[in-house]
Amino acid sequence: MKRDKAGNIFRTRLTATLLVVLLPAMMHAQDSITLDYCYRQAEKNYPLRQQTEMLGNSSTLKLGNLNKNYLPQFAVNGGASLQSDVTAVAIDLPKGISVPLMPVLSKDWYKLTLDVNQVIYDGQVTHYQKQVEAFNLKADQKGVEIELYKLKDRINQIFFGIILLKQNESLLKSNRERIEAKLAEVQSGIRNGASLEMNADILQAELVRLDQQQTETRMDRTASYQMLSELISSRVSENTSLSLPQVTLTGTAFEDNRLENELFNIERSKVGLMRNMVTTKWNPKIFAYGQAGYGRPNLNMLDDNFKPWWLFGAKLTWSPWNWNQNKNEKQILSIQNDILRSQQETFDKNLKISSQKDLSEVMKYTELLSQDEQIITLRVKISKTASSQMDNGVISPSDYVSRVNEETQARLNLEIHKIQLIKAKLSYLYTLGKL
Repeated sequence: MKRDKAGNIFRTRLTATLLVVLLPAMMHAQDSITLDYCYRQAEKNYPLRQQTEMLGNSSTLKLGNLNKNYLPQFAVNGGASLQSDVTAVAIDLPKGISVPLMPVLSKDWYKLTLDVNQVIYDGQVTHYQKQVEAFNLKADQKGVEIELYKLKDRINQIFFGIILLKQNESLLKSNRERIEAKLAEVQSGIRNGASLEMNADILQAELVRLDQQQTETRMDRTASYQMLSELISSRVSENTSLSLPQVTLTGTAFEDNRLENELFNIERSKVGLMRNMVTTKWNPKIFAYGQAGYGRPNLNMLDDNFKPWWLFGAKLTWSPWNWNQNKNEKQILSIQNDILRSQQETFDKNLKISSQKDLSEVMKYTELLSQDEQIITLRVKISKTASSQMDNGVISPSDYVSRVNEETQARLNLEIHKIQLIKAKLSYLYTLGKL
């Protein structure tokens, strides 16, 4: 009794463990993912995303180096020289007066110094350099955002491509089942002597053609799932269904929200800052300096012994005239700003053209959908009539297959136009930067 109870407990625990392990896999096989999920996964896992942090780290290091401009700069210098002559003192004295003993300098000189320079005022050069670096960081990070946004368009192409392929597969399967049913009827007629064997061959050939189409569609679908998995850095099995989003356009007025405009504004602001930075070349610059050394001769040029020395002081540099170089640089930067403005206007104009095309696509598919229903209704009636006519020998199997294919194509067009309408709406939102 106790063994049975222990066995039941063990089996219960084993079953629970297997459910915990297998249930996620079973659920994943029947899982459904949305387009928004693909967007988020791609943006989060795409390798380009890592550049945002890298750019920030690089900028921090650059700013750290610029801050070191305010720290004292040390340099060790040394040298030795041998010269053909040295300074000597020649004094003409009246006769009878002896010439005082003058020191004789060595012709080999040695010097080792520690030089220190400290910026007191650099004309705001470092201040502007730090601001330029801040704009560079913003521009680089905005560039990463733009490239990540472009992933959405690539995902759209693959995502809707898979849905269209699966829809095509479904219709091909339905078409094949109808041809198989008709083939069974023809084969029955052949056995009874009421139908020609050629009719069966025609239907059999159509089945092979459908098999070819199904193979092509299946291979394309497999490749598309693999591309989607790679793009979002997450495995998407072929059993995973893709949910069509519900997209509603709240208005058709042109409104440019693209990130590229923000990048243009950053670049133009940077050019404006650099134009102001040119003025720093006119500003005076003040430095403090010091030197400690050891050698021969020292600061006293008449002392021929090795001795230490030191000195310190301050200096001012100012270049009030540079032959209009500053003026020319400002003009160059003004031209660059005009170029950026022209590029932004061109981008905005091209975007407006693209949005008009996308909006036209939305209107086109909306109109086509209303006509698809009428076409399908008529094609269904024609297929039914063709089936009856073939049974009575009025038309050939080839004619019947053509009518069935026309009905299948009409149904396929309806589904394709539904998907293309959603895709056109998303493309319109993507173009405007609202996706």
